[in-house]
This record gives sequence, structure tokens and C-alpha cells, in this order.
Amino acid sequence: MKYVGLVLVAALAVSAALLPVPDVPVPDPAVPLEEPPVAVCAVEEGSGRTTEISVLSTVSGPVGLTLFASGSTAGSIGHETGSSGSVTIPVVDVAAVGTVGGLVELPIASSAAGALVSGAESMSSESCAAVPHPLTLLAGATTASEDRFELHLMNPYAGVAVVELSVQSEAGIESNQRFESVIVPPRASTIVDFTELVPGRETLLIVIETVRGRVISVGRQGVAMESAVWKAVAPAQDWFIPIPAGNGRREVVVGTPNNAEVQYQVDFYGPDGLEEGLVSGVLPARGQATVDVSALSETAVAMRIISTAPVVPTLWMESGDGLAVTTASPRGANRWLLPGAGNPDGGWSTIVILNTAIEASEVSIRPLREETSMRTLIVESDSVLELALEKADGYLVESVGETVVLWSGHRDNSSTAAIGVPMTDG
Repeated sequence: MKYVGLVLVAALAVSAALLPVPDVPVPDPAVPLEEPPVAVCAVEEGSGRTTEISVLSTVSGPVGLTLFASGSTAGSIGHETGSSGSVTIPVVDVAAVGTVGGLVELPIASSAAGALVSGAESMSSESCAAVPHPLTLLAGATTASEDRFELHLMNPYAGVAVVELSVQSEAGIESNQRFESVIVPPRASTIVDFTELVPGRETLLIVIETVRGRVISVGRQGVAMESAVWKAVAPAQDWFIPIPAGNGRREVVVGTPNNAEVQYQVDFYGPDGLEEGLVSGVLPARGQATVDVSALSETAVAMRIISTAPVVPTLWMESGDGLAVTTASPRGANRWLLPGAGNPDGGWSTIVILNTAIEASEVSIRPLREETSMRTLIVESDSVLELALEKADGYLVESVGETVVLWSGHRDNSSTAAIGVPMTDG
């Protein structure tokens, strides 16, 4: 029996060795954690100015607005875009907070937010930034005469951010310890007052480099009682800018963050179509140049700016109707959202459409509001069209070929302009 038992044990061992090795359990792949779509807005509430946040979306869904200041939440509110795909939120319904930042939670990625700031004698608008960039630029600012300029740095995130500023004026490189290692605390804002630091400068070019954390930057230019607000944006080598009709100053300021010379060319879309190479030149290292549009035409026109290294073009318009500033767009698109576009209270507004396609394009223009309608028209190739807008929270513009879209608003002696937000989902 002893030998029989040994034989049985040996047989079982051989059988076990011949059995297939069981698979090692493999955990399910981790679900990537996607950050919800958000946008960061510059807010002014108090001292005679009030802000409205306009949110547009291609769907009905929830919207949240949280104001952040001094390292904490200063107030929040929830809304829905509803069947119109739009909602306007008065910041006064949340809190009277001064100059702060606002974090907007959007329903989906194909959404956009914009801030419209109104005062007794001033008006400014700008789309809210969805993506922070490590290097951005502001061109054309001034602290000459009684002009005032501030840089508003916003950090809605949980970590400290640190920013380095490179500032160039007609006097050369501006040296000031305040420009070095500017700290922006978490969930807070930092204001850099250039009027105090470098007064009397005719032109300023500011390069904002984030060396730690993430920051959204906007420039705030004051002229008399009027003000303009526009985002600092990342440089690129190809830009489009539609320009509304008007009198007075209409200029495109082209600036570069490069430490070497940059060649640039301006193509002009006017009443007679496209004129390539209207202006060309060389930008000095970290310098800027101005292209005067007002002398070319009083009608709506547009420009394309191409360069050998990244630049940022900025549109400046100043007249008896006030001051308006906005940047160009580095791309065309088939779908645009224009948050805030529509008649400001007691005023009027227009939309400017540039068709960058090689063929005529069908364009539909829809105001986003509860009772809506749609206009459809044909915009010829390489042409510019300006139309009056109706009252709405904003507009959706869709086209067969690629276009670039800008809106402008006017009220009493104040005006504003804002480039549209292109949608990447077709």
C-alpha cells in the first residue's frame, strides 16, 4: 500500500504540472479623469461698474459661476442654458466684489462664456479664457497722458502661480522689480498697475510667462471715462481679424515675444477683394508695429497677418464712440459662438464676417434667446460683410466654408469689440 500511495501522489503531481496556469487577474483600465469644461472671466462689480456673464452652448445644460478673490470663494450661483442654449448671469446677483475673477462651469466643451462690463460712460466685453497658456502677450497698451493701464492676473486653481513679465516700450526694456516673479495666490487675483510703475509710456508690449502654476491674464486700458478689456493670448504665425466700419482711429498693432527680428506681411480684404502683401516689414526683437486701417476704408474690412515667427495682432479702435480693443483669431472655423453679442441696453451692435474660403459660403446667423429666428445669406469668397444684430444673450454663426467672426457694440459715447469663439466640433 505504501508504494501505491507514492505512485498516486506522483500521478497527481504530474497531472497538476500539466494543468494550464490560471490567468493572473488584470484590473480594468483606469477611467481617465477629465477636467470639466470651464472658462475664466475678468469681473468688475462696484465703483459704478457692473458685469454680466453670458454663457452660450450647443446644448441645454447646467451652468455654474463662482467668484474667487483673496484665496477663497466670494460667492457662487447655478443656472441652466435652457432650450435657447444661452443664459446671462448678472454678477450683482452673486456678490459686489470689486475687480476679481469668475470661474464658469460650462455644460459641454462646445460652449463659450463672455463678460460684458458696463459703467455710466464705459463699456467693455471679452470672451472668457478656457485654456491657460504658459506664454502670452499684450500689445498696444499705453500709460501716456491721463491713460491708465493695468494687468489683471487670475489664478482660479489650488496652487500658487508665479509669473515673469518682460516689458518693452519706446524707451526700451523696462526694468522694475515688480515685473520679476509676480506671485498670484491660489483662487485669487493680482493687479499690476503699469500707470504707477511706468507712467508716460506711449506704447507698451508685455510678455507674460508663467513659470509656475497656471494663470489667465487680461489687459485693462482706461482712456478718460472709457475702458477696454482684452485677453493676453498665445503667439502664432497666422492670424485673421475682421474690422468694423467706422471713423477715427482703427489700427492693428502687431507684437512679438521673440528675442530676434521677425518678418511679417499683412494681406488686406477690402471692398475690392483680397490684396496680398499690402504691408510688410520687420519687427524688432520683442517689439511691435502699427498698421493704420482707418486710412484704407471707412467700410468693414479685414486683415490676415503672417510672420516668420510667432506674433500677436491686436485691433485698437478709438473715436467719439469710445475705445474698443480685441485680438485677432489664429484660425478660421465653420462654427462660432459670440457670447454677449446683441444690443446692449440703450445701444446697438453689429457682426462682421470674413469669408476666408476660396468659394462663396452659405452662412447662418442665429440669435440665442427664448424666441429665436435665423438668417441665412451668402458671403462671397475673400469678402467682408457687416450686419446689425438684434437683442440676444449671444449669437451662433455657422457656415459651409471657414469664416472668422467679430462683434462690436455701441452705446452713447462708449463702444466695445470682441472676436468670436471658434468651435472645434464642426
